[in-house]
Amino acid sequence: MAIPRQRWTSIGGPAALVLVAATALTATMAVPAARAQSADTPHPVHIHAGSCDDLGDIVVPVTDIELNTAGEVFGAASAQPVEQSQTDVELSLSDILAAPHAVNVHESAEAIQNYIACGDIGGRVVDGDLLIGLKEVNGSGYSGVAQLVSVDDTTNVMLFLTSTEESSGGNTAAAAPTTAPAATATTAPPVATTEAPAPTAEPAVAVAEDVPVDIRDFAFNPTPVEIAVGGSVTWTNQDAVPHTATGQDRGVLQSGTIAPGESFSQVFATVGDFAYFCEFHPGMSGQVIVK
Repeated sequence: MAIPRQRWTSIGGPAALVLVAATALTATMAVPAARAQSADTPHPVHIHAGSCDDLGDIVVPVTDIELNTAGEVFGAASAQPVEQSQTDVELSLSDILAAPHAVNVHESAEAIQNYIACGDIGGRVVDGDLLIGLKEVNGSGYSGVAQLVSVDDTTNVMLFLTSTEESSGGNTAAAAPTTAPAATATTAPPVATTEAPAPTAEPAVAVAEDVPVDIRDFAFNPTPVEIAVGGSVTWTNQDAVPHTATGQDRGVLQSGTIAPGESFSQVFATVGDFAYFCEFHPGMSGQVIVK
């Protein structure tokens, strides 16, 4: 995604400062246990109400951060690449600063529930420009800088993101141990019995051709649900804020915004277990089992 030449000309000084600051941030970060996806994966970004420690609802989406592939490559091959994005949002900088807001960066569209960098919006505004840091989240290895420029009643948001080293995988969670922990010496082997083992408890599921799921109190209920191939699930938002039903595989399920009081139905034509979550509130999760 190329940033227009005119923009670079008009903000050359601050942009250079941004890149220097991004390099300084990266140099001070400890190498985390796990990395986010490779630099060629676009990273969705949203401005949220609240702070990085307590993210609220999405206020406005921002253009995905990705590697700029325009132009020719010069200089040292060892130079650290910087991913970037630019967006004009329909909010004034004063409105953004009037209440707590944060810039939150996701791993990818497919793993939007994983956060990789975040920055609280605040600080010294100089000639209508505000610079903030984007700190590493969840051991992702990503950090950077955001520049917010006041333009009349809108704000130009420029984001710069860099990684401390090339990624080897897409999981932002802590790295799993390479070997399983040894069993303690006091652990006894299971004792064989002549009776058949008691069946394990199964989660409550609903089996039908069409299954309703209420979205209430920031939870999907019931979950999991079980349907036959060709059956459908209907989600109804009973909360006062918007939600989504977004599949881990977006090609299978993507409701878009379900406003309060509205519903969304999805027919499932293939067998499988389909996990989903709310894109606005990633802590909400559910599962559809199709047989």
